[in-house]
Amino acid sequence: MKATVCPSCGAPVRFQSAASILAVCEYCQSTVVRHDLNLEDVGKMAQLQTDGSPLQLRAEGKYRGVHFGVVGRIQLRIEHGLWNEWHLLFDDMRSGWLGEAQGTYAVSFVKTIGEPVPAFAGLQAGQPHSLDGRSFEVRDIQNALCIGGEGELPFRVGAGYEAPVADLQGDDSSFPTLDYSEEPPLVFLGEYVEFDALQLSG
Repeated sequence: MKATVCPSCGAPVRFQSAASILAVCEYCQSTVVRHDLNLEDVGKMAQLQTDGSPLQLRAEGKYRGVHFGVVGRIQLRIEHGLWNEWHLLFDDMRSGWLGEAQGTYAVSFVKTIGEPVPAFAGLQAGQPHSLDGRSFEVRDIQNALCIGGEGELPFRVGAGYEAPVADLQGDDSSFPTLDYSEEPPLVFLGEYVEFDALQLSG
């Protein structure tokens, strides 16, 4: 853990993961970006909307036997409501995500694949696609818009950040999400999970 102080208000700011480059000060909501040993205050983070989520920063849980802590969150707006992506830091030093939308939960990790990702503009629901040696079907296509974030995150984000995404589905609980907010697009591979299976506390 790297402990430092907020350049705006002087409150303590902690980076628990070496992969995190952004943290939101809990006291003044300043967005702090880390550049090696230097910190940059890039302004206030937008207010997150109340969404009834049972999760919060510093909650803990387990996924496939490995303990994790919830260290950050991105809140996004999609056509049918709000969607949270909770940034997880695992005891084995992996960084992952817990997606939460309308009572559905999914754990995923960034995955490098050896094949090109289909263009966002050409995607249609029901299309078959092969990724990472498996067959999937396009289930959902969204032009998500970031409302804001909190805690620590592995990339810069703020209100108005656009995240075109597509969810694909296999023949089981596993899925890939294609995130077109970066170039080349990011691929997240994961699986849907039951809330109780995560053994959440805090």
